[in-house]
Amino acid sequence: MKKALMILYSSCAIYIVNAQSKISGSVINSDKKPISLANVLLLNPKDSSLIKGILTKEDGTYAFEKIPAGKYLIGCSYTGYQISFTALLQINESQHLQLDPIELNPVSVQLKDVTVTVKKPLYEQKVDRLVINVASSITSAGSTALDVLERSPGIIVDRFNNSLTINGKSGLIVLMNGTRNYMDLSAIIQMLAGLPSSSIERIEIITTPPANYDADGDAGIINIVLKANNQYGTNGSYSFSSGYSKGEQNNGSLNINHRKGKINVFGNYSFLLSHIQQVWTNYHAVTYLGKFIENYSESNRDAKPSFHNIQAGIDYEISKKTIIGFLGSVMYRGWKMEADNNAFVSTDHQLDTILRIVNNEDHTTKNYGVNLNMQHTFKPDEKITVNLDYLDYNDDNPNRYNNSYYDNQNNFINDERVRSSKTTPLKFWVSAIDYSKKL
Repeated sequence: MKKALMILYSSCAIYIVNAQSKISGSVINSDKKPISLANVLLLNPKDSSLIKGILTKEDGTYAFEKIPAGKYLIGCSYTGYQISFTALLQINESQHLQLDPIELNPVSVQLKDVTVTVKKPLYEQKVDRLVINVASSITSAGSTALDVLERSPGIIVDRFNNSLTINGKSGLIVLMNGTRNYMDLSAIIQMLAGLPSSSIERIEIITTPPANYDADGDAGIINIVLKANNQYGTNGSYSFSSGYSKGEQNNGSLNINHRKGKINVFGNYSFLLSHIQQVWTNYHAVTYLGKFIENYSESNRDAKPSFHNIQAGIDYEISKKTIIGFLGSVMYRGWKMEADNNAFVSTDHQLDTILRIVNNEDHTTKNYGVNLNMQHTFKPDEKITVNLDYLDYNDDNPNRYNNSYYDNQNNFINDERVRSSKTTPLKFWVSAIDYSKKL
């Protein structure tokens, strides 16, 4: 019975969440004509914080899918029109809420003075990509790169399974400043969860990749462009934020740049220290040999992740047409977690066995990489770039389990101690030569 019980418990892999719903509608102008590429934002009514953003289609329609039940506000904006908000929306589980068209009225003011300012919109739709201007978004302050992606149109982030999809397709690749990151996707997600948004200039979501990108990114490409500094002399910037949400949340970044003559030396450091409390529930039911067997489990997790990322490099201008450079990077992610787990096994709706597990997990991910690069411009529309990369990646994940078994009267049966460990060392050498010319 004990052996069969352990097999049954380990097979419980169905994660139950609240049924998700959908909100859809359209945006029109005062002439009742649809407005395409209008910004539509799904907001939390308590503090108007951004939950998800999207652009309207050519016919002015939009849709927010896979939304948990709750209360929401929707705000809509477009250049030359006044911002408009809906009334408070209440959506229930598995409900499709079809809203009346949101009408935007043009801004009508009498000018006294004219001041020209330039401000990038949060979302820019281009021919082959969607550009998210993180640096100009106040809603991204104090968040991480993964938080920004989670609110972006077409991006689905599954933190529980460490997966990332674009428009429902997996198999995407992630670039940093146009250079591919060859780490496993789960490790990249952990890195993005620790990268402060204050270090990011913009994020490009490329749904139709050009020919110069790797073929295995057919599902799409996410290019994260970090902030750069082209000013002469020595300058830099720093940021720090601290908060509390079921635990302390601290992150910050530091950027330093020195440019003089033909030499540019730069470096940046970012960190994240947080305390996370999570509750995961699982339910699994199966009919076996005429018996209806149910397994319900609950995991209360107390985790303390930490993240540190350092980059430093130098560029040297050999001539006005040729630049060579070196970039070194180090990333460290630590994860310490203690979890209290309870599982209840029932047969034909009668409690059979109780299993209690205390799990202690350490998960350390480290990697460092170096990049040598050269760019030569023949003409303004013709250039060649050469890159040589080396990446050393190591993932160490030991676990300890204290399992205690009880009968249906909560009487102790026996206990056991289980230990497991996983180590993943990876080393990459990657070289690439790209030639481009406009025909």
